[in-house]
This record gives sequence, structure tokens and C-alpha cells, in this order.
Amino acid sequence: MWLLILKIFTAHLLGDFVFQTRKMVQNKHQLPYFVAHILIHALLLCVFLWNDALWWLILIIIITHAAIDWAKIKLTNRIKPVVLFITDQLLHLLVIVLCLVVFLNLKINFSFVQHPQFWLLVTAVILLTQVTAIVIRILLSPYQDHKKITNFSAQPATKNVLFNAGKYIGILERLFIFGFVIANFWEGIGFLLAAKSIFRFGDLNNAKERHLTEYVLIGTFLSFGSAIVVGLVFNYLKDIL
Repeated sequence: MWLLILKIFTAHLLGDFVFQTRKMVQNKHQLPYFVAHILIHALLLCVFLWNDALWWLILIIIITHAAIDWAKIKLTNRIKPVVLFITDQLLHLLVIVLCLVVFLNLKINFSFVQHPQFWLLVTAVILLTQVTAIVIRILLSPYQDHKKITNFSAQPATKNVLFNAGKYIGILERLFIFGFVIANFWEGIGFLLAAKSIFRFGDLNNAKERHLTEYVLIGTFLSFGSAIVVGLVFNYLKDIL
């Protein structure tokens, strides 16, 4: 069963990410490119499942894949690309899983939701993403005015920033640190801190603002510290639950 699952998922990944060129993605609304993409998926499934006598499964996956991709094309200008991409991939994977469950009696065990460690992990992730982000923002709120650059010569460079990039960078760094802590890979935290310092050094050096440097350092230490604490508490509770 696992061999079959890996074959189907490998065919999907190859068809959607390896053999689908940028030109095909940009012109998928044109019928020749759309048909070529679907045929690539069909060919991959036929090659991988040649000896499994599952032609009906191939047919279902290909038809649903074509329908989902066609719907994605129609919704391209109505839904954000990121949301559309994630939804598209989730639907493809859902179809594959449903086919395996319904027709091949694939057993999905959800007993893990009854384990305390699972809910401990969910709690830790929530703390490291939304909760910590809000707490850090509140703690840094008295210094919001001080993070503004007063050197007008540096202003043009500061305008070209990504929307909410700082928030997502903080979330990702805390999740990485959490992973390093529970894996007992403390060297990774040092590497991450060094990498962030290198990337931040240019901005802080160009700004020539001491209060901006201090603001960034406070935020960084709060972010790193909270992730380390959550990781340590997770490791402690994991062993006693």
C-alpha cells in the first residue's frame, strides 16, 4: 500500500512541479498547454501504475485534476495567487487520499489526537505564532516611535518593504528555534542568530540610528527567548505526560 501511495504522490509532484514549465503555467488558460499538462499527469500515472491494474484510479485522478485546474484558471483573477495555489494542491491531494480510502481500503488512524503530546504540540505552535507575536508587539509598543528612521537620506530604501514581512519572519524564526530546541540542536540557534545579524547589519548600518538598533535587538531577544522557553517547557512536559 505504501508503495502505491508513494507512486501516486511522486507522479503528482513530478507533473505539477518538475515537468510543468513556467511557460505552461503562464499559458495554461490556452487549451494546448492545458491539455499538455493533463497528458503529462496521465502519462506519469500510467508509467508508475502500469503493473497495478488501476486504470479506473488513473481515470478518476486525471478527470478530477483537470476539473480542479480548470476551476483554478477561471478563478485566477478573483482569488489571491497564494490562496489559489494552496487550495489547488490541497484539493488534488484530497482526491488522491479519498480514492485510496474509498476504493483501496486505506486505513487512516486518527488516534494521535487522543495523545497529550499532540495537543501539547498544537499549544506550542499557537503560542509561537499568534500569541507571541501579539505579546511582543504589546511589549514593544512604547518604543514604536523610536523605530522610525529620522535620517531622511535613508527613507527611500525603507519604503520598499514587504507587507507584514516582519511578522512572518518572526513566526518562522520562532518555529525554527522551537524545532532546534526539541531536537537538542542548539548549534542551529546560533547559526540562525548569526544569519539574522548579518542580514540586519546592512539595514541598521545604513540607518545610523542607535534607537532603531536597540529596538531590533529587543524584538530579536524577545522572539528568540520566547521560542527557547516554549521549547524547553515542551521537552519537559513531553516526558511527563
